[in-house]
Amino acid sequence: MNISRYRDLTILDDCEKKLVIACDSSGAIGPKELDVVKVDGRILGRFTSRVVLMELISVGAKPIAIIDTLAVEMNPTGREIIAGIIEESSLIGLKSEEILNGSTEENVPVQQTGIGITGIGQAQKLHCQSFAGDIVLCLGIPKVGHEVRLDDPEIADLLAIQRLRQIKEVHEIVPVGSKGIAYEVNELKKRNQLLMEEIKSNLDIHKTSGPATCVIFTVKPTIIKKLDKLFSQQINILGTLKNS
Repeated sequence: MNISRYRDLTILDDCEKKLVIACDSSGAIGPKELDVVKVDGRILGRFTSRVVLMELISVGAKPIAIIDTLAVEMNPTGREIIAGIIEESSLIGLKSEEILNGSTEENVPVQQTGIGITGIGQAQKLHCQSFAGDIVLCLGIPKVGHEVRLDDPEIADLLAIQRLRQIKEVHEIVPVGSKGIAYEVNELKKRNQLLMEEIKSNLDIHKTSGPATCVIFTVKPTIIKKLDKLFSQQINILGTLKNS
């Protein structure tokens, strides 16, 4: 079995199928006394699991397991977080009783929330390459901390990523996190050994995108005009890839 890395993903390849492992974590965000950003456990569970599931779906992997490692007690905080994970995963048809496992902290009192989520997906083929001539776009808007809301129509979500992945003209999809749009675009160019003719947009490309509130993706130019009709989120053109 070959083991490799693609971005933040670990890939185990046994030729017949590929296992893809993604993870995300959060600290000092939650309902506890010493948390810096106050948010209820359900919302925390939804956004943290959303990031992991986005990472898997973006490369074409079907999620088969979610593991939550919660540095909080089960009652009440852990149950709230788990409820959020179940709610988020159900949006794409996942059954929590089949795929969800995890652990909580029951030995010592906890005053600040800590959470880690690992997701495992399975795929026959991974979508992780862009090509010269592709257009680089961004779906959603970078937001972080108190700006982030579940009902915000401007941010990327699981259903949008799932819909993107189903479009054959879409090549790479990259959820944007704390390093920002500019970093992820530069990494995409390096991976594919390409340059990009940039187009200025109103997006803050250096701002953290928190829990993947936006994604960059590459597409064939022929599909551009159809995208606005398929998605409610704002889509901005960042540039065109070209040979170095």
